[in-house]
Amino acid sequence: MRMMRLSQTISPFGVGSVLDVLGESLMGADISEWPYEKTERVESARLEQALGVRELRSAPSVPSYPSTNTPGIYYQRFPRWLFCQDCRLMRFVFGNEETGEAPTCKECRGKLVPMRFIAVCTTRGHAMDVPWDRWAHSSHENADQDRCRSPRLLFETSRGGSEGLSSLVVRCTTCRASRHLGDLPSRESLKRIGVRCSGKQPWQRSTANPCDERIEVLQRGATNVTLSETTTALDIPEPTSQSRDLDAEIRQHRNFEDVSTAPGGPRATMLMELIAEDLKVSEDLVRRVVASSAEQNDGLETARTGLLTAEWQAFMQAVDHPGEPTGTPDFVVSATDLATELDGEVYRSLEARVRNVVLVHRLREVRVLHGFRRYDLEASLVDVDLGPRGRERWLPAVESFGEGVFMTLDPERLADWEEDEDVLKRVRVIEGRRRDSLIGSRFAEATPRLVLLHTLAHLLMRRLAFTSGYSAASIRERVYAGTGSAQEAGVLLYTAAGDAEGTLGGLVRQGEQPRLANTLLGSLEDAAWCSADPVCRESRGQGLGSLNLAGCHGCCLVAETSCERSNVLLDRVLVIGDQRTPGFFAPTLTAMRDAAAAAVK
Repeated sequence: MRMMRLSQTISPFGVGSVLDVLGESLMGADISEWPYEKTERVESARLEQALGVRELRSAPSVPSYPSTNTPGIYYQRFPRWLFCQDCRLMRFVFGNEETGEAPTCKECRGKLVPMRFIAVCTTRGHAMDVPWDRWAHSSHENADQDRCRSPRLLFETSRGGSEGLSSLVVRCTTCRASRHLGDLPSRESLKRIGVRCSGKQPWQRSTANPCDERIEVLQRGATNVTLSETTTALDIPEPTSQSRDLDAEIRQHRNFEDVSTAPGGPRATMLMELIAEDLKVSEDLVRRVVASSAEQNDGLETARTGLLTAEWQAFMQAVDHPGEPTGTPDFVVSATDLATELDGEVYRSLEARVRNVVLVHRLREVRVLHGFRRYDLEASLVDVDLGPRGRERWLPAVESFGEGVFMTLDPERLADWEEDEDVLKRVRVIEGRRRDSLIGSRFAEATPRLVLLHTLAHLLMRRLAFTSGYSAASIRERVYAGTGSAQEAGVLLYTAAGDAEGTLGGLVRQGEQPRLANTLLGSLEDAAWCSADPVCRESRGQGLGSLNLAGCHGCCLVAETSCERSNVLLDRVLVIGDQRTPGFFAPTLTAMRDAAAAAVK
């Protein structure tokens, strides 16, 4: 039995992910292998409805000192090929050999450790061991080596003085066949020796669906072995007037998954008629929801947009009713002012651009895992539940409690700024690259509003790490940049922990005046000069897929746990401006410089 934090069962060690612990390598099985009766319900009616599932549940929590009867979730040893650190003998560990303890070498009783490489399906997300016995014999020199039926493998380092993977050799002591690992990571290296995809995940016992897709070799610790797909939402008060969300009801119907996975199948028409009859809606509406789910990443992007819009409206209710903190026990907010108690042109300029500030004294965040991809984001999504169909659908989730600061920009000034042709020209470059990028489909359209707010959130998070008492990696962003009827334009900077008591109030305190105003000014000053300037400011493309313009490690990038968008879609020129492009906060920065010059005189 191995221990981990409850939040880690969603990310980074959720379903399909590799967990390295105490020298062993394990992979999390899908939720059909979880002890459902031991899992705990996570209440979030809004999220359940948006995602179209019956319920959300978290992995069973355990005491600090578990016993043999303590419930847990299943992790499969992967890879199963191990080697002895002492005598270098390789061994494949079968499932019926597992005892719950770390395996040892049968020859010298030394410790067995997992091989570094695994194979993954680039299209359907399957994973398998590299067949090392076949690899060792793939460069056979005679018929005996080709027909070797009792391989005894050693994982050795060659003595020829070569470097890199070419110095690592898998050798069979039975027939003396051997091959080094230099060619292993090359494209289709396993296909060239006749290896095909297993068509299953490591914890699955059998499969009836053969897979002929391409497989590639990766290091088991590579980030693209498992690319998790999650959705996060805040627990907000229910709206005063309940309206029927027909799209959500359709997605939540027990037959919707069968239709959405095979919309052109022979049973699709019949099932769509059944959904329409059960919900008393038109068949055309059901077809539109099915089509949008297929086009928009299984409808997740639509659901996430709706969740953000509802949260924006909840924050706006606090703005419309200033005074004492209001909300629910898990959503306590209060509106405050930015800099009314401060004098000077600098603060007036800042107030003209920041419309509202809301202190989030307490919030509850629910994070849900949908599935994962392997190799790249173009691969098919592997569902988090690979069990038999027909069961009512549920998803794994985890809840966290915390606090934060929410702020919005002035809508009139923002609307005028984002129509500037030079601003639009810079953002068109980013949007064009997003459309062409392999990861672009994960993000909403890059608009001036989105890039500005996202960059501003990063600048603020970097500054708050010095003043709030929280580490940089524990502060997160939530960007509200919708251009629909609500015209959202705000950011939430928050921190959350699994403890029900939440956090310590450091961010809320930083949201009070004059602290937030001074933090904003400090962030603008930081953004005005990067240690990589002028290269960074004048860059034509940085980061993954060149999806950033003026944004690098010296000025804008934050921890992966903090950013919603993988540290892309950033450009600090849109915040502070340059000789050609007007930055939204450029007048405030100019006022700061004028005030500093006047103080010197």
